[in-house]
Amino acid sequence: VIEGDFKDAPELLSGRCSGLDGALLDLGVSSHQLDDPERGFSHSAEGLLDMRMSQKGMSAAEIVNSWQWQAIADILRDYGEEPYAAAIAKRIERARQQQPIETTTQLSEIVASALPPAVRRKAKHPAKKTFMALRIAVNDELATLQKGLEGIFSLLNPGGRFCVISFHSLEDRVVKRYFNSLFVGCTCPPDYPVCVCGGKPKAKAITKKPRTASEQELELNRRSRSAKLRIIEKI
Repeated sequence: VIEGDFKDAPELLSGRCSGLDGALLDLGVSSHQLDDPERGFSHSAEGLLDMRMSQKGMSAAEIVNSWQWQAIADILRDYGEEPYAAAIAKRIERARQQQPIETTTQLSEIVASALPPAVRRKAKHPAKKTFMALRIAVNDELATLQKGLEGIFSLLNPGGRFCVISFHSLEDRVVKRYFNSLFVGCTCPPDYPVCVCGGKPKAKAITKKPRTASEQELELNRRSRSAKLRIIEKI
């Protein structure tokens, strides 16, 4: 079972395992990390604007204080699916000219000030998408996910099952596309009389559609509402 920051998981596992009969990859950030103000993930608790899983590399504070607003807008749009990405990024640029943006509450207030009043009233928290987008960018989560999926699948024995739990649409899209690529066999053009590529499926689907949390589980753990479970079996 691999949770959270799994960038080095394939290398660690390959050094300990000759083959895996199964693997469960949990892509969720742990509640402990999210709720710890010192980690800088929370948009509602005061803390330094960090967001680094491994405490290495560029922090969220460095991005919001040094990147051009267009690049910040791209992050918010692509990773957070934030419709007001440009307005938020421009407001960030103006705010940092007055003083550096160093804390989570500073950024939350800046984001809220860039949104129309109706949106601020409607949203559960106006900065939620911005914080998620920055976290993904800081930790290069989507590229790391792709690398992790490929590495872990390569360690599975034939018949081994690979289970992945994702928590937002971008993660699930990466998982779905990679799994679908494993189901493809022959890639020859349809007009070829016989297969010349020799391609064969590498896996089969165990779950035709992603499994989601039951009503009972939602009552016990409301953070499971966005969880999606996909399972494949190596051929």
